[in-house]
Amino acid sequence: MLSRIRPATLLLFLFLAAALPGAGEAQEAQPGATTGGAEAAAQDQEEARPTKRQPETLLEFAIAGGWVMLILCICSIVWVGFFVERLIVLRRKKVIPQELIAGLRNLLGTMPFDRDRASALVGQHPSPAATIFKAAIERLHLPLERIEKGVHNAATQEIFQLRDRLWIFATVSTVAPLLGLLGTVIGLVQTFREVAVSGLGAGATLAPGIYEALVTTVGGLATAIPALVIYYWLQARVDAYVHEIDRMVVEIVDTKSAHTA
Repeated sequence: MLSRIRPATLLLFLFLAAALPGAGEAQEAQPGATTGGAEAAAQDQEEARPTKRQPETLLEFAIAGGWVMLILCICSIVWVGFFVERLIVLRRKKVIPQELIAGLRNLLGTMPFDRDRASALVGQHPSPAATIFKAAIERLHLPLERIEKGVHNAATQEIFQLRDRLWIFATVSTVAPLLGLLGTVIGLVQTFREVAVSGLGAGATLAPGIYEALVTTVGGLATAIPALVIYYWLQARVDAYVHEIDRMVVEIVDTKSAHTA
């Protein structure tokens, strides 16, 4: 009887050994199939999202920057307008007319110095330089301290007018980068909020939000750098005028001794 059972048992073991690997492979195949299905579903969902048109021109980039770019555009228009105004006001013929300088040098070359002709010449060329020269010429008969005080008062008022509105360029060059940084931070906050709500997805959905946020930083720097350069250039221009006026005043005051004699 044992001889009859052993062949049957052996056949049963062989059947189970052949069946178990197939079942294991089927169990292993199920997670793979599930993963593949999830990836396919995610891909289909990503493709189903509407494609956003990306900006290509400078105007489209500016619009993508949002309301901060609007403020930066206003700042740019403001400093450009005042730059044109300062160019007109600080023209040499408006500040130090060449005819005035040439006429005063001719009068200074003849002794004694003719104060009446110098006063008439100054009156013919109204300008900041003429106002300061007039303050010196009219006080040549006074002590040196009185002359210096009068010239100082007149020069202070005129130099203030020459440097008027230069603070606008300094303000724009300081505030514009901060506005750009503010716009970038706000844009990044909005971008990562969308990621938190809808998921990360592909990197292509995150990149547009980041570079659109950085547009405001570029706009802030593009507004601030020219404004800062123009600010220092106008300051140097005014300083050059002041130095030239100061030299001429010194020459006029030096004629005091000759006039007194």
